[in-house]
Amino acid sequence: MKTDRKTIRVSSLSRVEGEGGFFIELRDDGTGDVKVSIHEAPRFFEAFLLGRSHADVPDFTARICGICPVAYQMSSVHAFEKIFGVPVERCIRDLRRLLYCAEWIESHALHIYLLNGPDFYRLESAWASKDYLPLLTKGLGFKKLGNDLLTALGGRSVHPVSVRVGGLTKAPTKKVLTPFLPRLERAYEESLAQILWAASLPFEDHAWETLWVSLVHDEEYPMNEGLMALSSGRTVPMDGFLEAVSEYQVAHSTALHAGLRESQRPEPYLVGPISRLNLNHERLPREILETLQSASVRLPIRNTRMAIVARSVELAYALYEASRIIKDYEAPQRPYTPYEPVRGEAVWVTEAPRGSLLHRYRVDEAGRVENCTIVPPTSQNLAHMEKDLRLFVGRHADRSLDWIRREAEKIIRGYDPCISCAVHVIRPA
Repeated sequence: MKTDRKTIRVSSLSRVEGEGGFFIELRDDGTGDVKVSIHEAPRFFEAFLLGRSHADVPDFTARICGICPVAYQMSSVHAFEKIFGVPVERCIRDLRRLLYCAEWIESHALHIYLLNGPDFYRLESAWASKDYLPLLTKGLGFKKLGNDLLTALGGRSVHPVSVRVGGLTKAPTKKVLTPFLPRLERAYEESLAQILWAASLPFEDHAWETLWVSLVHDEEYPMNEGLMALSSGRTVPMDGFLEAVSEYQVAHSTALHAGLRESQRPEPYLVGPISRLNLNHERLPREILETLQSASVRLPIRNTRMAIVARSVELAYALYEASRIIKDYEAPQRPYTPYEPVRGEAVWVTEAPRGSLLHRYRVDEAGRVENCTIVPPTSQNLAHMEKDLRLFVGRHADRSLDWIRREAEKIIRGYDPCISCAVHVIRPA
């Protein structure tokens, strides 16, 4: 007996970084197929880093992404410092964390208010309605603050140039950073109210059991350091996490997919704000936790559509943490620690706005790159994203195609995919 089929094809997703689309096939028997296609040409960063000095790598890898260049710099620079045994002073560690806070602020603000927010008002863009302009204005204000802080720390707001192995090329004086405090404190107070706004948005019931993965740390909400934790209760060191991940190619994407080696087939998992919040919420300031409670947000979050709530929480935290670091900051006597390259290999993971970003490098005795692996958050989330969409389609196959299309776009945008980061190799013909 022939089964009728209906299809939805979106060749170019709007309000995401990069070029991608999706295909959904619905069958009358309740089955279907989902593919999130990425058709950008790969840029072969891992290949052209071969033979280059480790000192060049932080600036080269920053060019993988214009939204989260700090994440690529941090994962690489920490890996080399681990290989060379370079100690980093506490104040330099704090400055790097401040740089990461600035990136979280500008990236989360961009996604919450310009990319994902309009979905909840059925708008095609953040500029499509005068009623949305107050929210857009708030978002642009948060983003400008993050960009200004990036400029003060890194020399410029996109692809900052201050990060180097051993520390920073230049450390700012306290006089440079102190003027940011009033802006950060005002923005923090506003961000608490925005958590309440995000939690009040209409969310379709889409809760399901999933596997969360993120860094965890004994003393702080994680950004640059820690162990990799799984919601199953297991923690592994960073290099052990790479061994637990299986990357594989699919025919419809120029980005690799990833899964955990939990069974015979790679198991999809989720990285990013929901996973970080679920696994690390005890490290948040009391005021943020009380705001979540006031918003009736119950942890753990199991509905991926509520990622905008988790991002709003992390935006507030990054503003809070940036203020704390600046208040306690004293400029170091020197901005970096001298070192000598040695042969070796290391893995490091930091928490990019979109999730865990893994770098592995092997270098020779002069510190030149012999081999490297870069696993971006979006490529780790792709298999999970497709599984998410399959569950959604199976639950709502009786709805109109237009409604399914809009909701599918909302689900994808909720992951804040950075498609340009994820492109990797082209499947051989």
